Amino acid sequence: MDNSSANNNGNNNVGNTGMDSATLAGVVSTVISFLALIVSSIQLLYQYYTNVSLNALGARNCNKRVMGPWAKFTRRRWRWLELRYEIIFESPILFVAPAWNQRGPIPGREIWYMSGSDESFEETRTPMPVDSGPFPRTTAIRHGVNVEATWVLLLRTLQSMERDSAKWLDIVRSTEDCEKPLPFAHRTLAIAVQAQTLSWDFVPNFKKPFANTTICHMVELAAMLGIYWTMWDATVDRYRAEGNGCMLLGSFNAEQGIVFKFVRHDRTEFREHRLIPSNIIKRLCFGFAPTFYFLDKYDFVPEKGEREMATDPILPLLRLGSRQEIVETLMDLGCPIPISEHFLNEDARISHLFPIVFDVLGMLGRTISVEGYCYRFLPNPTIFRWDRRWFKTKRLLLVFKEHLSRLNEVYAKTGDTPEPLLAIASALERLSPQLENPSVKDYSPALLDSLRRIMATVDRYLKHSSGDWESPSEALVLDVASSHVASLVTDLSRRPSWFVDLFPLRRADDGVNEHTYITFLFQHSRRATVEIYGDLNSSYDSPIGEPKVEAPPPVTDLAVETDELPPTTWRSDARIRDATWCLLVFRMLCWLQLHDFHKDDIMIPRSTTYGSRMPVYIV
Repeated sequence: MDNSSANNNGNNNVGNTGMDSATLAGVVSTVISFLALIVSSIQLLYQYYTNVSLNALGARNCNKRVMGPWAKFTRRRWRWLELRYEIIFESPILFVAPAWNQRGPIPGREIWYMSGSDESFEETRTPMPVDSGPFPRTTAIRHGVNVEATWVLLLRTLQSMERDSAKWLDIVRSTEDCEKPLPFAHRTLAIAVQAQTLSWDFVPNFKKPFANTTICHMVELAAMLGIYWTMWDATVDRYRAEGNGCMLLGSFNAEQGIVFKFVRHDRTEFREHRLIPSNIIKRLCFGFAPTFYFLDKYDFVPEKGEREMATDPILPLLRLGSRQEIVETLMDLGCPIPISEHFLNEDARISHLFPIVFDVLGMLGRTISVEGYCYRFLPNPTIFRWDRRWFKTKRLLLVFKEHLSRLNEVYAKTGDTPEPLLAIASALERLSPQLENPSVKDYSPALLDSLRRIMATVDRYLKHSSGDWESPSEALVLDVASSHVASLVTDLSRRPSWFVDLFPLRRADDGVNEHTYITFLFQHSRRATVEIYGDLNSSYDSPIGEPKVEAPPPVTDLAVETDELPPTTWRSDARIRDATWCLLVFRMLCWLQLHDFHKDDIMIPRSTTYGSRMPVYIV
C-alpha cells in the first residue's frame, strides 16, 4: 500500500522539476505573460517616444539643418489632457512695404526690414552667406538631397541683394561727386519680415516648416530679385519664373493651397541691373504705369511738409499688361478706334526702333528714381520686349538736339521762340558732354542726376509752369500724344512705309537707325500733331530727305484792343501744340535713358492679381 502511494505521488511530478503539471503550466504562462508585458511596454515606450514625445511629424523637421537660426525658437509644450507634447515653432511672414511702415499682418509683432547689414541678418534670423568664390555648377549634383527649407535660401538671397547692391553703389559713387543716398529708413520700398508662431498640430500636411506671403507680394519679391515670369496660368494655378540664377515654381495643392519653391541654380548678381527701390514699381509688376499726373499717398510737397492734393486726372494710369488693356488705354488717350484696335492684331507690326507702347510710356510715364541711387531698371509693364541692341538712347538725344536746333533757328527768325524750346536746348547743351563721352556709363550718378533735374523741369512745363509759358491742359497733352501714336501706326500699316520700305531699320548699331527715327518724328509726327485738323496722310506728300522744318505761323497782334476781340500773343493753337510735342518727345527720350528694362522681362497678363492678399506658402 505504501509503495503504491509513493508511486502515485511520483507520477504526478513532471520530470525532475519537482512540480506537478498544473504548477508547471502556471509557471510557463507566467513567464510568457511577463515577456509579453516587456514587449508591450517597449512598444508603448517606442510609440510614446516617436509619436508623442518627439512628435515625429514636426519636431525632427524643425531643427537647424532645415530652418537655420529659426530653429532656436522651436519649443515643446506639454498637453495634460492628451498626455503628449505639442510642437511650437516660428516661421517668417514676408511682405513689401515702405521702410517706415509699422503695420504688419500680425498686430503687435515687431517688424524687421532687410537692409543687408549684419544687424539685419541677425534680426531676421538669416544665415550669413558663405563666400566660396565662383558658384560651383555641380552643387545641385553633389547636394542631391536638399534638407534646408527653400524659404531660408530666399531670405539669404534677399539679404545678399541688399548687401551686394549697396557695396556696388559705394564703389560707383566713390568715382564721382554725387548726391548722398537717402537713408534706408526713408525708402518707400523694402522687404519686411514678421515672425509668426504656429503649432505643428495645425500645419496642413507639410513635411517641413513653411514661410507665408501673399500672391501679390510674391510677384513683387520675384521682380526685385530679377526673376521674370515665364508661366502664369491662374486657371490651373501653375506658375514659373526664372532669371538671375534663380527659379520660382508654384502650383496648387488640394490640402495646402498655392505653394511656391525657391531654387538657386547659378550665381546671382545685384549690381546695375537691380530694380529701383521705389514703391511705384509695385504697380508696374502688374501692368500699371502711373502717368506724371498721378499722385499716390507717398507724394508730398517738400517745402510745406504736407501731402499734395491731386486733381482728378483724366488718365492716371497706363494699363499695358495685355493687348485688350493697351487698346483701352489708347482709346482713353484719344486715339481713333482703328488706330487703337491695330494692337489687337498679333500679326500687325507695332514696332519701329522699339514697340510704340514705349513711346507712350516715355511721354506720359511717371519718373521713377530715388535720390542718390544709380539704379535704372524697372519691371516691364508691357507685353512687348525691350531690346536696345540696334539703337542707343544717348544717340537719340543727340540727334534730337540737331533737329531741335534747326527748329529754334526757324523760330528765332520770327522773334518769338517758345520758352520750353529754349529750355530744352539749354538742357541738351549741358547734357551733351555726358552723352558724347563713351566712357560715361548709363548708370553714371552724374548723368542720372542731370536727367532727373531735366525731367523735373519738363514736367513743370507740362503741369504747372509759372512765368511767360502757360502749361497746356492735360487734355491737350493727351491729344498730342495720341496724334504721335496715330502717325506711327499709320506709317507702319501703309505702303510705302517710312520704317519698312523707304528707310528700313538696320540690324546694326551704326547710328543710322537713330537718324531715321528722329527724322520721321520731325517730318511726319510733328507735322501731323500741329496740323491735327488736316488729313493725317497728307503729311506723306512732302518730299523725303532732309526734314522740312517750319514754325507754325504766329497770330497777328492787333493794334487796337476791343472788348469783342482781345489782344493775342504768339500762342496760337498750332504753336502750343508744337511746343507741347517737343516737350513730350524730349521727355520720352530722357525717360528711356533714365530707365531700363531687362530684355527677357515680358509681362504675362495678371492685372487682376494687383493688391490680392490671397495667402501662399513657401516651403
